[in-house]
Amino acid sequence: MTSPVQAASYVGQCVFPKTEITKAGMMKLKRPVFIYASPDESSSKQSLQALTAFSVKAAAKGGYIQLVTVPDYDLANPDSVAGKVIGWAKSSDFDLQDLRNCD
Repeated sequence: MTSPVQAASYVGQCVFPKTEITKAGMMKLKRPVFIYASPDESSSKQSLQALTAFSVKAAAKGGYIQLVTVPDYDLANPDSVAGKVIGWAKSSDFDLQDLRNCD
C-alpha cells in the first residue's frame, strides 16, 4: 500500500474506503462514508454502500476528492463500467492503494 505522504496529489491515484475486519472475518467500513454532489458538505449526499476501489479524477479544497469507477473484471466487458463519476468524498475516509488495484 502506498503511503499518503508519498502522493503529491490524490489525482490519478487509486483509493479504497477505510475498513476494519469484524469478528466474523468480514470487512466493513470504519465509519459511514458519504458521497457528495459537489465538494461541499452542505450539498446533497448519499451513503457509500460498495467496498470497492475508485480512481481519483479531481481534488478540491477541504480535502474532497472526486471518485470515478474502475474496470470490473467480473464482467464480460470490464471497461463498460469504468470512468463513471460517482461524486465527491472526503479523502480522509479513504486509503491510497497500489495503482494495480484500479486497473
